[in-house]
Amino acid sequence: MTSNPHPHPDEELRDPPNDESRDVRIASAFIHQFARTLKTCRLYDANNPAVLRFRDELGAAARRVLEEHDTLTYHFKSDDVLFEDVSLYPARSRDDNLALPFFRDGIRSLTLQRGLEARELDALIDGVLHVTGQNAGEDDLVTLLWEAQLPHVDLDYVPAEGDLGAGEAPADGDAAGGLLPWPSEGEDDADVPATPDSPAAESLAGTSTEDPPRSDDWRTGEETLEIEAEFDELESLAPSEVRRFRNEYDAEHAIPRLTVAIATASAYLSAEANEQDRTELGRFLPRVMRQAVTHGQWLEAYEALKMVKSCEPGGHSVGAFAQELLQPISVAGTIEKLDDQDLPAVQDFIVLARELGDPGVDWLNLVLAESQNRRNRRMIAEAIAERCRANPERLAPWLSDPRWFVVRNAVHILGWIGGNSIIGLLQGAMRNPDARVRQEVVAALGQADLRLTRALLLRMLDGADTRMLSAVLHQLSAGRDPGVARRLMSMLQAPEFDLRPTEEKRAIYSALTAVGGNEI
Repeated sequence: MTSNPHPHPDEELRDPPNDESRDVRIASAFIHQFARTLKTCRLYDANNPAVLRFRDELGAAARRVLEEHDTLTYHFKSDDVLFEDVSLYPARSRDDNLALPFFRDGIRSLTLQRGLEARELDALIDGVLHVTGQNAGEDDLVTLLWEAQLPHVDLDYVPAEGDLGAGEAPADGDAAGGLLPWPSEGEDDADVPATPDSPAAESLAGTSTEDPPRSDDWRTGEETLEIEAEFDELESLAPSEVRRFRNEYDAEHAIPRLTVAIATASAYLSAEANEQDRTELGRFLPRVMRQAVTHGQWLEAYEALKMVKSCEPGGHSVGAFAQELLQPISVAGTIEKLDDQDLPAVQDFIVLARELGDPGVDWLNLVLAESQNRRNRRMIAEAIAERCRANPERLAPWLSDPRWFVVRNAVHILGWIGGNSIIGLLQGAMRNPDARVRQEVVAALGQADLRLTRALLLRMLDGADTRMLSAVLHQLSAGRDPGVARRLMSMLQAPEFDLRPTEEKRAIYSALTAVGGNEI
């Protein structure tokens, strides 16, 4: 790391233009990302995945910016970070003042150069965290960065007042302008002789008449205006800070207890819990799952279910939990909660059911049968179709349900699945006494090979009403077939043909035209 110790002029800042340049926008985006990374590092441990991700993303952003611009220079005032005299991060409060640790320790500008390594960026972050933490120690930020050896980081800094002593200012020829250079290795201040006229000797003797003696913090005899101004600032900020504290307190206590319990259990498992700890936690988490389902908090139930599986390889608690969900009183409570929830909550419910495995399919079917929300019924039916696509036989029990609408739902889902594997399952539903179910069977058979479904469709013509007849003939009209043509010809020549409604006659004529050949 190189350093150029000269003060940054406290010049009047211009207002940021309405159309800021691209460089300013890039610099602003990077410094805000740097600030967010610092906040995340203060909230979590160093090995937390969120901290590691934020650091990696900041490093990637730094590489992209420096590859394009070679250098990136920020200037620091006591309450703001500047880039090309444009304010980028003004302090909102004493706690949210990114520029303060730099300005307080004498850093007036910081330059990042192309080639900046991840180690250097981590050292910069760690240095800021150190000087702003509760155990800051005696080292300032300049010292920490200097000891870290950062070749791609340049600092312009003003040495602390205590480093200057109380002597007279050096002559105008001093190029450093009264600022001390960084001490080189091996120097010893005790070996430097002090002449009677030198500022050092004058300071040691305490004979300076121009300046009063000084203590470690300020010169004795100075007015306390600065301290009083600080107290005034604290007084002015107190109401807003109290409101902020109360808002944060209320927000923290507004988090549901289930969410807090699951977050605590997750952190506990991540802290290298042993086998005994997992066993104890596995006894507690099923109660959390039941409470989450009772209150309709599907996402919390899903997280608890995953943790139970990790704690119990055998899955005994998961099986018992699934059986409880299938009970009528539990299903009624689930539907009551689900029908009043928005789309994201319904999606969380489907994810939870998918995590349950095979019992989740039965749970979805039970909820589908009783739900009064049309949007929810469609989403749940699509989830069942996706879950049973590889194994449509999983829906066979629901095809024999005494409730016609349950059977219709199952047939409709089989139609979505499609393929020849659904033909055998639909044969039983063809004999359902409810015409609405049989109508759905005709539509579902249209998703299979006509060569395999043609015989079933011809059987459904017997005793079919007008709507059913039209639907079956529409399916049969997909290709020419002499057998179908002969069947239609017999219907056409039957004495009762003249008694058929006009719609049926038109359907027979149209189908006969589509399936018949020269023999007709």
